Amino acid sequence: MKKYSFFLIILFIAFSCTDKHTENTDSSGFSVKIGLKREPRALCPIKRNGNIERQINQYIFIQAADYDPFNLHNIPVFIEKIPDEISIDTGKFANTYKYDLTFRKEAKWDDGSDITAYDQLFFIKMILNPMVEVHPAIKNLYKKVKGIEIDDSNPKKISIYTEKNYMLSKELVTNMEIFPEYFYDPGKILRKIDFETFLNEEKLSTILDTLKGSKEFAEKINSAYFMREHISGQGPYYLANWETNNFIKLKRKDNYWGKKFTNIPYLENNPKELIFKIIADKTTAITELKNGNIDILQGISGNDFLQMKNDSVFKNKFVFQNPLSMQFYYVILNNRNPILKDKRVRKAIAYLTDVDFLIKTFGTGGEKRITSPVHPSKPYYNSDLNPIEFNIVKAKSLLKQSGWNDSDNNGILDKIINGTKTELKLTFIAKGNGLGKNIGLIMQENAQKAGIFIDVLSKNNKEFRNILKNRKFDMLPSFISEDLADVDPYWDWHSDNTGLRGSNISGFSNDKIDDIIEKIRNTRDIKVRRKLYTRFQSLIYEEQPVIFLYVPTNNIIINNKFRAKTSIKRPGYFANTFELNKNQ
Repeated sequence: MKKYSFFLIILFIAFSCTDKHTENTDSSGFSVKIGLKREPRALCPIKRNGNIERQINQYIFIQAADYDPFNLHNIPVFIEKIPDEISIDTGKFANTYKYDLTFRKEAKWDDGSDITAYDQLFFIKMILNPMVEVHPAIKNLYKKVKGIEIDDSNPKKISIYTEKNYMLSKELVTNMEIFPEYFYDPGKILRKIDFETFLNEEKLSTILDTLKGSKEFAEKINSAYFMREHISGQGPYYLANWETNNFIKLKRKDNYWGKKFTNIPYLENNPKELIFKIIADKTTAITELKNGNIDILQGISGNDFLQMKNDSVFKNKFVFQNPLSMQFYYVILNNRNPILKDKRVRKAIAYLTDVDFLIKTFGTGGEKRITSPVHPSKPYYNSDLNPIEFNIVKAKSLLKQSGWNDSDNNGILDKIINGTKTELKLTFIAKGNGLGKNIGLIMQENAQKAGIFIDVLSKNNKEFRNILKNRKFDMLPSFISEDLADVDPYWDWHSDNTGLRGSNISGFSNDKIDDIIEKIRNTRDIKVRRKLYTRFQSLIYEEQPVIFLYVPTNNIIINNKFRAKTSIKRPGYFANTFELNKNQ
């Protein structure tokens, strides 16, 4: 069950790499050993930043500003303060918002040089460089930057101008990482091109084609060289060792510049090292936890979590935390399918989905049902929408209204569609044999009672990705992960993105919803925007383009030798803030 809301990935991306570090000779302190289900695909978040990658990236790469994981307020990290939004109505940057940022005087890269405005300018240029491989959505977002000015008297000061018609402009320029220009572009190739040129794709491409070193720069950025071999960020840890399919070790940076800012969790580095052990087998991971070879397991299934919590061997040695996660489960319906184009069929499937049973069977008890693509923790979540109840009678009624009946008495409903008799048969594609498949099997059993045949197929990772990529499915389980910034529904729900490679995987398209999404994106007034969110959720609820399930808990088990806090913010734990428990 895997899918990511693209903007939420974009705002919180990170990228940097270096191979020059002073070995940490401090033998004092303690280590934290963390279990990972798989090896990260890369440690450059501009390329990959899923849950596994994020568990490691968060200690190497930090953002200019970020949401405090414990009080959930947006706080400055390596900038001095969150900038004001200044409306510019005249001059060169008319019809933009201006944001003035100043990097902390203490903030430095691994080589001891200052983090400056030139690093941020380089980062934005790199994103806009057509030769650099990043997701198109990222490039489109940074095209909203319309101007950059660096203070001549202070290279730590930068002004960024953005379009006025985007709701998250401030987050775009603050809640992000920047890259060290000295490392990625030591020849300062991109400095030779002024920023305005990066807003003109045709002119930029012409210059890049002829500029010496530009192709080599892009090839290196796109290569594995910067994904695992050379990594450098602003964070309090550095990559010390990566043994494929075995472990990844991060070490605490000596004399880290951020250590003095004791009120900023992301700058803490209490453990001397963080060791991530890659253990794909669930049983092996639990055994390693029990034997003390790992200290943290995250993302444990509800059944395993409860069983271990009630096991005397575990409960005496570990703390069991299950905060609500910042993601929700749902079943994607392929609205391109003629059968699923009818919202009465989609609603019928929703009535045939026993979500309460799913929670009771696979959850821990802290899960929460959802009715829309907005996390219940958001202040604009539409709580007036009641979860659709499990009701086979209502499902049958909707299918009958839609013209489905069992004309040949074979137990499967049928209907004439485009002149052809069509049986109500759907395929549910799951990855592996985990929760996703179990959801499909339960839906299959209930749907059969209403005359719908659902064939549940289990695919390996590669097969699943190909099916998803080519949109060759009727139904599949997935999830959307959110962060604490306001939701931008454009990527998952707007008709602009229904193409084969678009981010709207369900293929759902609705003119009214498109209009509201565009108003949400262009509305600066928070009160007005929240009313639009409410309306957006109501329309999605009425259409039921997908089957909304529930928000799971993030099940985390931590050795009680540590004092540790968990959070709703992904990934749920922050090992750099751990302290030894003196009571143990």
